[in-house]
Amino acid sequence: MKPIIVYTPYACLLKCAGQELELDENEHAIIEDNVDKIDVYPVGKTKKYSFSIDLHEKTSKFYSIIDKADKILIFLLDGLLSENVDIYHIKYNNKKCDIELSQDSVTFISDSHKKQIFFSETPHAFKCGNFSHICYTLLTFKDSQMLIAYNVKNNNAKQFSGESITLANNGFTVQSSKNSTYENATQEYYVDQEGLKSKTKTFVLSNLPEELVSYQFMQSVKDGDKEHIEDFLSDNLKKQVSAENIQQYFGKLSYFYMIDNKTCFALSNGENILYEFIIKNGKIDEIIDNKND
Repeated sequence: MKPIIVYTPYACLLKCAGQELELDENEHAIIEDNVDKIDVYPVGKTKKYSFSIDLHEKTSKFYSIIDKADKILIFLLDGLLSENVDIYHIKYNNKKCDIELSQDSVTFISDSHKKQIFFSETPHAFKCGNFSHICYTLLTFKDSQMLIAYNVKNNNAKQFSGESITLANNGFTVQSSKNSTYENATQEYYVDQEGLKSKTKTFVLSNLPEELVSYQFMQSVKDGDKEHIEDFLSDNLKKQVSAENIQQYFGKLSYFYMIDNKTCFALSNGENILYEFIIKNGKIDEIIDNKND
């Protein structure tokens, strides 16, 4: 194995082959062990994030590798050159939050926490702000929008996606015109002292193929979506049971598997149960289980 020389323009800690090497700005380290990967941890007040050097990947936005006859040269790239980062400072009462937005991720940084969230495509527009202690980034992609809401108090982040998202004084509305279950869905959210909450939901159910009705029904039960469980039931069955009754009947579902469009295996409260569905006119008219077999 040829010796490896790592050059860095910023202070960092290198970890490889069970050893740690501390480097100051514009220093270099010589590694003579046989390694395939080197972990890099920038230190100090830099806004760079930790990453790994793969000796088999010659190009990266974090480093460049030159393989010479007698040694391997690795040059760590300055983060300002490798990636542009937009930084926003938000303050509400005594709570502070920095939002760092790059091409593929957003990072929320509070006094005691940091949360980084990646997205699959680069947004062509964005907006940052806050609803009291809930900081947000609204991202606009080619055919959709995404809002990432971060609670400064508890370090929780939630993602909301739709064809359009409209901001209001203390919340936002998510509009989706089509998915596998609904023709149209509008959901409103607001923020109070406790955090982010759902205000209203309006759904128009699609005409699902019969093979999807029982699956979507079971998914709603597993998710605890009591507002829409009854959407999959026939008028006859809705007269007999409520969404609350259905939820109690199925219990806590940890797993389900559709054997076919009318038969489902599920783990309910730790028990193995088979459910059979009788479907009439695209709705579930009766549910049978093997609990008493």
